[in-house]
Amino acid sequence: MKNAVLMAVYNNLALTKAAVESVLAQDVEGGINLWFVDNGSTDDTYAWALQLAADNPHVWVWRNAQNKSPVKVANEFFGLIYEKGYQHILGVPNDVVLPPNFYRELLKWPRGIVTASMTDQHEFAIHLEPRAVSEQTPMAVALVRRWAHDALVAKDGYLLDPGFFHYASDCDMALRMAACGIHGIQLDMPYYHYSSAALRRAPPAEARLHCQQADRDRDYFRRKWGFAVSAVQYGERCSDINFRG
Repeated sequence: MKNAVLMAVYNNLALTKAAVESVLAQDVEGGINLWFVDNGSTDDTYAWALQLAADNPHVWVWRNAQNKSPVKVANEFFGLIYEKGYQHILGVPNDVVLPPNFYRELLKWPRGIVTASMTDQHEFAIHLEPRAVSEQTPMAVALVRRWAHDALVAKDGYLLDPGFFHYASDCDMALRMAACGIHGIQLDMPYYHYSSAALRRAPPAEARLHCQQADRDRDYFRRKWGFAVSAVQYGERCSDINFRG
């Protein structure tokens, strides 16, 4: 079995190292192949990643000279990785730490998209028998099966709507999944997430640009669906079997 992880990275090398260490420590049968995309980092991330790849034949590294939309990165690389014969991809940001049985446990659930439950606690219990808690699955870390990816691409032409730069694109995908009858699942399995590290650790001027972009993305979501991401209609639509988008 081939197990792919896609990690798009923008700065925060210390967090990145911890995230990558937890990815490569996964105990899933067949091991991990890590697709690492340096998305225009301005620190030493790219140099470190090149050395990582030199030392590990299961790590591949790409670099974008300038930071670009994470949505565009995901659409490009999910398609590229699936063309290599993978049947599932775990999307992982660079500000998380996963328990070692994470990938293995997510694979046990035959849903189109499988996620878990983030925590801001560095020390967390490792669940040996995780249980489902929700079918609404926009999360930082998500296992996407090829058939679900292909169904969304066949319907809309993309996995994630390129009208978003990044923010709210996962909630948009959850609504599109619901319209297609694709079921996701969220497990109670915890993983550490610093949450929005690119924003929270950015210099003030750059952080303001992030916030302005988030506002534009949320406005695009509202114009597209007719309600805000935080509105009660979001949860209602995701769970409505008559919802067609």
